[in-house]
Amino acid sequence: MKPLIEVRNLVNRFDNNTVHDGLDFDIFPGEVVGVVGGNGTGKSVLLRTIVGLQKPVSGTVMIAGLDVSVHKEKNLWGVLFQKGALFSNLTVIENISFQLREKTTLSADDIRHLALMKIELVGLPVSAGPKYPSELSGGMTKRAALARALALDPRILFLDEPTAGLDAPAAEGFDQLIRDLVDYLGISVFMITHDLDSLSSICDRIAVLIDRKIKMGTLKDHLKDKHPWLQEYFHGKRARFMEKV
Repeated sequence: MKPLIEVRNLVNRFDNNTVHDGLDFDIFPGEVVGVVGGNGTGKSVLLRTIVGLQKPVSGTVMIAGLDVSVHKEKNLWGVLFQKGALFSNLTVIENISFQLREKTTLSADDIRHLALMKIELVGLPVSAGPKYPSELSGGMTKRAALARALALDPRILFLDEPTAGLDAPAAEGFDQLIRDLVDYLGISVFMITHDLDSLSSICDRIAVLIDRKIKMGTLKDHLKDKHPWLQEYFHGKRARFMEKV
């Protein structure tokens, strides 16, 4: 299977601080990849680099065969930011409609119809459409932001700490929603997360940023790894349940 995302020899450096030193990895269609790493390992920098917001010192990022440094085909992906980043002065349906108005020639009626479809797709009631972000709970905000990220039918979703700030039931429900969307739409997911439940329940592979490099593997692969950081992360007190994986 041809990779959807191909990252080759990627280097990110700020002044004398090298964050990524020759990253090489692929992400395949229909795959959920969780991204973890300690503070300062450049998780968000990597996300921004892949979507073309951060220019690397060297290396290439290809999405669907297109070099993102040359082709700004943003319809290929959608981004869910950590706190949703909804436009506070727009309703949910207006937030979702924004890209449709900017990027398509659809009529106002068609845009509204598609926006309502996205609202239902992420498990929100239609009654959420006319609400403003300030009127939404944390879980509803995440789902509204996800609906906006899905507005242009992307091939890959980038999620930045999608379950952060949610209680356990809401986080579990959001994880299941992501897995259902992947299975239903055939999209790929690149997900920065510290949520061990998310890593164990919905991720096909996990990318670990460590020592300025990247280690790609399944959860079982990482559980066997003897690197001290991986041992602490996956076998520490908070991760005891992982021993059963």
